[in-house]
Amino acid sequence: MTRHIRTRTVASFLILAALAAAAGAADNAALSPSGTSASAVTWTLEQVAAIAVSHHPLVRQADAQTAAAAARRGQAESAWYPFIDLSTGVSRTRAFSVQAQRSATVRSEFLQADLSVVLTDFGRTRTDVNRAAALVSASREDGTSVREDVGYNAKVAYFNVLRAVRSLEVSRETLRQRESLLRQAQAFYEAGIRAKIDAIRAEASLYDARAQLTQAENNLRVARITLLNRMGIEGPADYILTDSLASEKIPGTIADWVAEAEKNRPELKSLREQERAAAYSVRYARGGYLPSLTGSAGYGYAAEDMPLQENYLLGVTLTYPLFSGFLTREQVREALASLASIRHGLTDSRRQVRLQVEQAGYGVGEAAERIVARTKERDASEENLRLATARYEVGVGDIIEMIDAQVQMTTADTAAIDAQYDYSVSLATLLRAMGR
Repeated sequence: MTRHIRTRTVASFLILAALAAAAGAADNAALSPSGTSASAVTWTLEQVAAIAVSHHPLVRQADAQTAAAAARRGQAESAWYPFIDLSTGVSRTRAFSVQAQRSATVRSEFLQADLSVVLTDFGRTRTDVNRAAALVSASREDGTSVREDVGYNAKVAYFNVLRAVRSLEVSRETLRQRESLLRQAQAFYEAGIRAKIDAIRAEASLYDARAQLTQAENNLRVARITLLNRMGIEGPADYILTDSLASEKIPGTIADWVAEAEKNRPELKSLREQERAAAYSVRYARGGYLPSLTGSAGYGYAAEDMPLQENYLLGVTLTYPLFSGFLTREQVREALASLASIRHGLTDSRRQVRLQVEQAGYGVGEAAERIVARTKERDASEENLRLATARYEVGVGDIIEMIDAQVQMTTADTAAIDAQYDYSVSLATLLRAMGR
């Protein structure tokens, strides 16, 4: 009686597992070679990176910031041009006249154009323009850095999706093995060849495989939506990725890679431009000690009664700041401190770049060696599973040996997949660290 109840329980579980698998397949149909839709779009690694760079909002934000910096440079250049104002108006004034001993009303009208131009400020405007131009270059390099980060993150997400796909295939194969083992153990038990504990252990391992498959399916869903997020788009959801693994090698040594990174990294270029802008800021602040020469001119018509009378004005003004409450001195101190801060930041960034290149370089080497080791481990685990299966089928091996062999095979498969995609990610990380 108990045996039949157990058989019905296992059969019911298998039916529920099949239904759950069918439901999960609907979410992953775009990745199944036999379930791809005709309209599903296929992306390669290069296409994913290109879409991310062209659509991600962070890239557009960086472009907007660069445009704002260019506008600030234009504002600084405006000081080289004359300022022209055109004004007109009418006024009516009523005041008490002492001579006439009565109030008098005075009406006046005017139409006038004024022109003012800075003849020379002894290089302050030019310094301000050069500072703004350096900041434009720094903002442009920041934009390049954002593009490289966006492209790198998209590549990592691309490899994570493919990693999740292969891990899902391993989980499905593990579930298939556990289902076969349960059927075999149940048959041995019903035939009186094996003890009941074999069927119980096989059933428990089946539940574990089902849980791992559910987790793998969820990991795939998360990886797919994460890729869309890294690309800066919201669809399509049923995309297909071309499964590709990096196999190329980057020639050179770590010293060569560090030298290339120091030359190419946009973050370092941005800091160098910021350093140049800070140096111009020091010169601009010191310009507060210098005089300025301004020319002005005005021409128009004005009178209390019609007709209006012609008026004009010509003038040159020399302004020399004698004392401004130590404002200029403190501005110079601030500019010098900002310059020192940027220089220290540049030194630290160069060290961080060196560290990133060294870590990525060693990571590539470690991943390459791990691929070889994990491949051999997988081959050995496959042979071990084959032997354990043969021993169990002829009644020599036990259920524990069989389940251990399956677990070892699943672990070896997963480790081999991780090693392959870790190498691809490490290679992308090294290229990003080098500023390529």
